[in-house]
Amino acid sequence: MCHFVMGCHLKITESMLVCSRLFLSFKIENSCLSTLRQLRETLVDRIENQVDVLVERLTSMEVFSRDDREEVLCENGSRRRVRKVLDILDCKGEELIKKHKAVLKRRSESMLYYNARHGEKMPFSQHYVNLLVVKGHHSLEIKKHEVLTFGQHRLSMQCKSVEQRIIKPSQLFTAATGSQSAKKILVSGIAGIGKTVLVQKILYDFGRDEEHCNFDFIMHLTFRDLNLISKPISFRELLLRKNSHLTKCIDAILANESKLLIILDGFDEFKYYHECDVDVFVTDPDEKGEIAEVLSSLIQGELLPEASVLLTSRPMAVSHVPIGAIDCFTLITGFSTMEIRDFFKKFFQWEKVAQEMFETVQANEFMLTLCYIPAFCHIVCSTLKESHSLPTNTPRTMTDIYTQYLVALLRTHTQARVDTSLNKNREKEECHEIVIKLGKLAYEKLLNHETLFYGSSVEVMELACNSVVSTFLDKTSMQEPGFTEDVYSFTHLTVQEFFAALYCAMEDGVLPEILLSDYIWKNSSGHWDLFLRFLSGLLSNRNQELLSRSARFVEQVDSGKSFCQWLLKDTEVLCETGAYILTHLHCLFEQQDDLLLQELHPKEMHINLTDATLSTVDHLVVRNFLQGMQRTIKELDLTGTGVSSEELKNLQPCLSRCESAIWNDVSKEEAEPLNCVSAGQCFTVSFTDDLMWEQWVQWVLQRCNVSNTDKLVTVLYKICKVSVCDLEIPWARGFYTRLLKLIRERKDKCDEDDLRRKLEKFESIVATIVVL
Repeated sequence: MCHFVMGCHLKITESMLVCSRLFLSFKIENSCLSTLRQLRETLVDRIENQVDVLVERLTSMEVFSRDDREEVLCENGSRRRVRKVLDILDCKGEELIKKHKAVLKRRSESMLYYNARHGEKMPFSQHYVNLLVVKGHHSLEIKKHEVLTFGQHRLSMQCKSVEQRIIKPSQLFTAATGSQSAKKILVSGIAGIGKTVLVQKILYDFGRDEEHCNFDFIMHLTFRDLNLISKPISFRELLLRKNSHLTKCIDAILANESKLLIILDGFDEFKYYHECDVDVFVTDPDEKGEIAEVLSSLIQGELLPEASVLLTSRPMAVSHVPIGAIDCFTLITGFSTMEIRDFFKKFFQWEKVAQEMFETVQANEFMLTLCYIPAFCHIVCSTLKESHSLPTNTPRTMTDIYTQYLVALLRTHTQARVDTSLNKNREKEECHEIVIKLGKLAYEKLLNHETLFYGSSVEVMELACNSVVSTFLDKTSMQEPGFTEDVYSFTHLTVQEFFAALYCAMEDGVLPEILLSDYIWKNSSGHWDLFLRFLSGLLSNRNQELLSRSARFVEQVDSGKSFCQWLLKDTEVLCETGAYILTHLHCLFEQQDDLLLQELHPKEMHINLTDATLSTVDHLVVRNFLQGMQRTIKELDLTGTGVSSEELKNLQPCLSRCESAIWNDVSKEEAEPLNCVSAGQCFTVSFTDDLMWEQWVQWVLQRCNVSNTDKLVTVLYKICKVSVCDLEIPWARGFYTRLLKLIRERKDKCDEDDLRRKLEKFESIVATIVVL
């Protein structure tokens, strides 16, 4: 900790350099202050003849104040002066740490709720509810480890099941994450699951000296803020943008990197997230580079290799994380029923009211299921608080909750500002116009992968002063060279996605662009999934009626019909080809229309849900679809989804209609109960004959053909790490020849640089195999 001042003065003479080397040799195992204390007598011997020069040097560098200088010089004898210097340095090191922790404590002591009134503070300690964090991440573990190799299970598209062991936030950088403490940790979780709250918990505990004491400093960076950087920048400059109080000692903090934790929050919100798997590195904190190069170098350990890094992201962006650098994968699974109950108690504060509201939600299966996501749990509570009960039309989907939340807030805003019927109508009309402008802003920024926007822009200036807007937009001030700029963002990314969908659903002429967009539907790597769910829900009859009645929107009947026709047609294609279908199932669920499912007539039912960890809501949506489609299911593929035997039991009526149901990593203990719910006997496939291999090849090639480019890359990660001996199998060369042709076709059509580079790498690997 005191290393920042020692580094300043131990270079003055050769003897001081010796002391410096002696000092630095201990810094990896001990904190700098401890090292300084251990070497105290050695330093007294080494520096006594240069102490006056040292004091003048420290004063000129403003490490010492004039009072510090005078205090040292008043001591009689050089050795006493050295001891006084060390005493002052010791105090300054402690003061700096305390100052930085005080800054982090101040920044993290209030809970950030969407609809908090201006100036209203919610103490973090009183409102924080434990999040369930487990070790392992399905989608990334399959990439880091060699999973689908020849000779392994035909049905296994991921490695051994993740150890579902809960990890406390305080244990993230301890041996609890593995055989030894991890340096680079990725925390993944779906929208609203609590990734940023987890980060806030870490900062809060560190600022209060309660946890993470193995670090001297924790630096917090959000990708929302990093999106504003458009010029080359050094990592040193990056840290000082929001930590100017560390200016004088930043070099020494970076030099003592083993005691530094850097938190990078919201990788999926990063404008350049698809450019981070680079092979050109920045290796010095003072070296300038493009923002993606600097951050990728940090994540991959080329920059500050001994520093610890915590990265958070939605699952849809993790395929772009440089996987080789990640030591530990963790997954936030949200709330259990106990945590949901606890959240209600803290939100409503009165235990009787909290219990009544919880019982209201508990009676609604979908509402309770959705509350496992903390952000949605908060919106449910807010809607209950505004309405004093669930609305007459009980929310049945995620979009219902957001729509009723919006309507409740608009109603409260209107009632508070008007006193006559004429004024009330005028106020409603103004609110309607503001919501449309807010939606247009959300949509246009989402198209460009932007989550922050400057207050000086025309579209933001039109909105910034409206009190309705302040409910949904956060404002912060960014210090730029020579001036300060106001910057706005939606209170949560899901709020931006909802407003973007609202604009597309309710504004004339926008929807056709969405339905014709291959980018949004086929090549978005999941970036638009939540937007599309909201869009489907907002175009449903029930929400069209609600928005028309309560928020002055004109019902878009034709748009709703066009969307449903398109959704049915596209879902039929996915069922017949066996392409990935989960997003479409969510869109169908949002419609809440049993008659719509009766209009779905695919020739065959191939339901592909592979390679994405299914959440509780996902399971509910899948079960709803399969129960609504009372027909034979040709194939139900659940490999790589983390489905448990209990969840499979819930699908029992559907499994009896499956000709082929595929999952993986079932233990011997689970096999017997699964046999009871399956139409046929469960069995493990062994590769002992060519026929099985040939069937497997056809299955893999079919999966590759129907996958979008991003999902194809995920599959290729698993099938391209093959030893030469596998090529002796008769069908192998033909398989790779066909695979090479497919890769080249996709590469020629790919317009995303990052995906194209990955396809080129796979092309090289497969081409080498083919010519062997």
